[in-house]
Formats: sequence, structure tokens, C-alpha cells
Amino acid sequence: MRLSTQQFFSQNLDTVRNGNAELFKYQQQLASGKKISQASDDPLAATQINKYEHVIARSEVFAGNVEVAERRLNLEESTLALVSDSILRIKDLAIQANNATLNDTDREIVAEEMRQILEQLASAANTQDAQGEYLFSGFKGGAPAYTLNASDRYEYQGDHGQRFLDIGENNTVASTDPGSAIFGDGEDNILNTIKDMIELLDGTTPTTSFSDDISALQGELDQFFEGIVTQRSKLGARLNVLEAQGEALADIKLFTTNSLSVVQDTDYYEATSKLMQQQTALEAAYASFGQIQQLSLFDYVR
Repeated sequence: MRLSTQQFFSQNLDTVRNGNAELFKYQQQLASGKKISQASDDPLAATQINKYEHVIARSEVFAGNVEVAERRLNLEESTLALVSDSILRIKDLAIQANNATLNDTDREIVAEEMRQILEQLASAANTQDAQGEYLFSGFKGGAPAYTLNASDRYEYQGDHGQRFLDIGENNTVASTDPGSAIFGDGEDNILNTIKDMIELLDGTTPTTSFSDDISALQGELDQFFEGIVTQRSKLGARLNVLEAQGEALADIKLFTTNSLSVVQDTDYYEATSKLMQQQTALEAAYASFGQIQQLSLFDYVR
């Protein structure tokens, strides 16, 4: 094998260059806090990093949807809690009114309280969320759910749409409910039932049997009330699912973030140790290279 001064020179030059490259790599790791700066540094690790980052990003999207759904459903639950209390009061007033000892003046007093409660219920049915959309209008969130029509009857103006949100892979939850499924559709709704009670009490609607007519309206009110109780139970179940899913997503994000850190983040102790080792090796290479520059091949073979 032939040897030349140029070969010795080239080999040592390569050693110095490689040493500088390694030194720069560890300096970059310490400065950036990342093990790799580009995919070509470690293709396998880069693939893992992309995978973990995708999982984290998806988890954050799902977690955001969980928060939106919880906010909407909590608003719906608090609204229906108010509605339930109001209906219970209406039921008490209806029982009180269905008493033969009451005269017209007494019934008008009961009717006046019912009017106030009806206004509260109409306002509740037209509850708006933080974005100003009407909660119970289905997909027609820009318009009130219930308005008085030309016949002075409350009429549902929304549609039957439910808004679903993705809260996990192949996992969705309804974040809204149309008013038609809770308060009633068209003119067949709880607001008009209470309005009919009021008009019966104040004499606007003539009757041949007050007791029978008020009892019939009480029956309608009971059906609406049972539907609202059922709806609140469904809301509770959905909120429980959202709570559990939120916790699961937090665990997934934590686990994935830790896994990402192992692959991506610089081990400062290890990088510092290797940097110092590389500096020592590079100093030796420089010293050796400096000596070789002053020698020729004949100095080695003589």
C-alpha cells in the first residue's frame, strides 16, 4: 500500500472537519433544546416526532370541542333548571286556580303571576349563547326559537337540527338540542299551553266547564314537564361523557408529550458530556494536524 504525505494530510483534515461537525451538532442541541434540527439528522426519530405531534394536535382539537360542548350543554342545563322551576310554579298555580271557591278577581291575580312566568319561559326558550346564537333554534341560530305570530300564538321558528362535535376518534356528542324536541314544535308548545291557561283564567277564553278545561291544560303541561325532566337526564349523561373524555384526552396528551420529549428534546447532561469529549478530541486532532503539517512522509519512514 502506497502512502503519501498528502494522504496523511487528508486523513487528518477529515478528522478535524468531522470533529467540528460533531461539535457543532452538540452546540446546536444545547442551544435549541432539540436533538435533531432537520429530518435528515435522524429519519426514524423525525417520523416518530411527526406522529407524536399529530396525536397532540388532534388531542388539542378534541379537547377544545369538549370545552365547547360542555359550555353549551351547561348553559342548556341551567336554562332547563330554570324552566323546570317555573313550570312547577305554574302547576301549583293551576291547582290553586282550579278551586270552586275562587272568584274572577282571585283568578285574575293567579293569571297575572302566570303572565310573568310565561315571559320568563319565553325568554329562556330564546336563550343565546356566548356567540349570540339562539341555543334552541337548531341550525337557525341567528333567529329566535319562538316568536308570536300574526294570531298571537307562540310558534317555533327554528329547525330540528342538532350540532355534533368530534370529541375523539370516531366519537361525537350532540352539543345542542332543538327547542322543538324540548318545548314543542309549531304552535303545539308549552308556551301556548300556559298562554291558554292564562286566557282561561282571565276570561278571554269562554268555557262551559272551567274545571275540565283547566284540568286538560294541566295534563298537557305535565307531558311537557316530563319531557323536560327526561331531557335534563340526557344532558347529565352527555356531560358525564364529556368529563370522562376530557380527562382521557388530558392523559393522552400528557403521555404523548412525554414520549415526544424522549425522542425530540435534548438530554442536557448527555449533550454536555459529549460536547466536552468532542472538544477534547478536536483539540488533540488540531494538535496532531499541526504537527503533521510540519512533517513530510520521509520523516515517518527514515
